[in-house]
Amino acid sequence: MIRRAHSLGLLCLVALGGCSQEGVPSPEINYVKGDLIQFSGGAGTPTAGWCWFQDERAIVDASNPDNPMLMFTGISIAKDNAAENGDLDLYWRNLASGETGSYELYDQFDADDHAVAALWPRGDGRTVAMFTRHGTQMDTYSRISDPHNPAQWQEAFIYTAVNVGDPEGVSSRRIKPSYSNLMTVGEGENRRLLNFTRSIDWNPNFLISADMGETWKYGGRLIKSEGRPYLQYTNSGDGSKVHFVSTDQHPRNFDNSIYHGVSDGKTLSNSTGDILDADISDQVAVDPTALTLVYQGDADNVAWSTDIEMDAADNPVITFSVQKGGAGLPQGEGGEDHRYHYARFDGVSWSQYEIAYAGTRLYSREDDYTGLMAIDPENVNRLVISTDADPDTGAPLISAADGKRHYEIYEGITQDGGKNWEWTALTSNSDEDNIRPIIPSWQSDKRVVLWMRGTYLTYKNYDTQLVGIVENR
Repeated sequence: MIRRAHSLGLLCLVALGGCSQEGVPSPEINYVKGDLIQFSGGAGTPTAGWCWFQDERAIVDASNPDNPMLMFTGISIAKDNAAENGDLDLYWRNLASGETGSYELYDQFDADDHAVAALWPRGDGRTVAMFTRHGTQMDTYSRISDPHNPAQWQEAFIYTAVNVGDPEGVSSRRIKPSYSNLMTVGEGENRRLLNFTRSIDWNPNFLISADMGETWKYGGRLIKSEGRPYLQYTNSGDGSKVHFVSTDQHPRNFDNSIYHGVSDGKTLSNSTGDILDADISDQVAVDPTALTLVYQGDADNVAWSTDIEMDAADNPVITFSVQKGGAGLPQGEGGEDHRYHYARFDGVSWSQYEIAYAGTRLYSREDDYTGLMAIDPENVNRLVISTDADPDTGAPLISAADGKRHYEIYEGITQDGGKNWEWTALTSNSDEDNIRPIIPSWQSDKRVVLWMRGTYLTYKNYDTQLVGIVENR
């Protein structure tokens, strides 16, 4: 991009722009800091979207270092084409050659962005995909790709949920699974692949595979809450443990706080290693409040997690949003002021900071929905956020493209552990919203940033495309 204004006239070299007055360059419309790649929106994939309670939602399989393969999934909403409505599509890009494509993992799976898949690279060139509908069916599906070929997949293995232990008062509706999160535990021959999912009691339970995702069986219950706690997961650096962040319940139903825990697949511990549950294979489990408290919420500060990653010292880093000033307001009348927070553990204690204005709610039925944020897994001092407010001042972001307020993507950098941040726009003056960014793990001198671009009305009604950039670190 070249942007230069001649002081004596109207000479302006501005990509996609011009001069608003003599010597002053006009804003660049639909600016993107990099070459935008559009993955969905072609034949067979008219729209696409994702939720944020599946991990890893996007991966880079680098088992063939000469041809690293980016992969992620999206759910299509196709109002004008019933044959494509609810398709679960896998998108891929060879990051060396630039070749891009898609593959339909399941036809008309569920017209709901909560039904996207979690992905796990096995290390042998094959990828495991795990997915469920949004709490409407007992089945969890698992598919495995051919080696180094995201366009060929084996038939699905199906695990059908059962009411393990027959918990008193649990209806079949509260057993049907939602969300998939593929994580490993153990070492060497004892390594196992786990899939954490919301199922029995609408609480986090897990499936376990001893054969790298070929077959699955029930593993146990992680925690137990009276409501619906929302969890996000990440692996420790050596893949032997799972770190997770939890809320109390859904923020619509509870003034959430943020908690952290650790599991080795057998036990549950707090941040400092104290064992809270010596056997997570049964139905006896602790409440989220037994975990380590990271942030104390209240009626005017309602929290919801957005991401968790590990730093270079293998300590967890968490991001979350906080809805401000909603006490006493009925649902649909709050959510006009969200803030983004960043927390990190030093091995002894947690520090957390409010780091940016997150703007307004994404839509009126969900006061706590924001544009979201993502930590760079390879450098937790960098992250990206989606906001319709200036990150530093909170002023509305009014686009020069159409005079409307839109969500834009910003990159943040901290030099002091999260206290202070420098923000750079990755998008600006857009005529559509830019939301729900993801940064997949990739040990490279380049970084992939993905997001949804378009109009998002509800989790079942959106007209968005999956886009991204590949930038130099």
